[in-house]
Amino acid sequence: MRFFYAPEIGEPVHALDADETRHVVKVLRAREGDECGLTDGQGHLYKGIIGQIDKRTCLIQTALLRTDPPAARPLQLVVAPTKATDRFEWMLEKAMELGVQGIWPVITERSERTREKPDRWMRILVSALKQSQQTWLPTLHPLMPLDEALTALSDLPGFLAHCLPARSEAGKPHLLRAAEKTPAGAWVAIGPEGDFTPAEIDAALARGAREVHLGDNRLRTETAAIAAVHSFHLAAQP
Repeated sequence: MRFFYAPEIGEPVHALDADETRHVVKVLRAREGDECGLTDGQGHLYKGIIGQIDKRTCLIQTALLRTDPPAARPLQLVVAPTKATDRFEWMLEKAMELGVQGIWPVITERSERTREKPDRWMRILVSALKQSQQTWLPTLHPLMPLDEALTALSDLPGFLAHCLPARSEAGKPHLLRAAEKTPAGAWVAIGPEGDFTPAEIDAALARGAREVHLGDNRLRTETAAIAAVHSFHLAAQP
């Protein structure tokens, strides 16, 4: 089924924007009477029937099918953008598919990328939302220093994944095991390719975060981020 995203969906008729209309006409080659799904990224799923379509206009008759509740264990992904843009964009796509509530790009002491591409990154998230036919679009936060992100997330339990030996008496369990004891939402932080510094780890621990690992292999940033999202969700499975 064709699936569209629109921040505000009109009822009983919704007009797709120019970009979506071009996609419908030139790529999907949709016709009047075709059925589709629409979401506003805030949990609402609409059934749509294309009522009028031409090169400039696509009108869809809409009816609300359901409203999905937010995730019971929402995850905030704190991650340092990679030097290679395509790797970070791949990570955004897969994190959206697996399910995250928010994405926090951060600057760390060893960051190799300190510039953001919010419009492009949001387009990637929207594309992944439509491909996976989900109804909740993650919040993409602006690029900020790591300390600012952790301050904003101070009300949530958190996990910081790194490759150094454990720096706390509690040790460094696998995230899968540590997250089993987290019934509600949390954040998990993934560092740059050079990893977090000892000072950054200690600062996170001082804020109440738990240090964790993601296995014996040394992972790239984008791989570690996806492994962390999957491990967090897997920890909730019976």
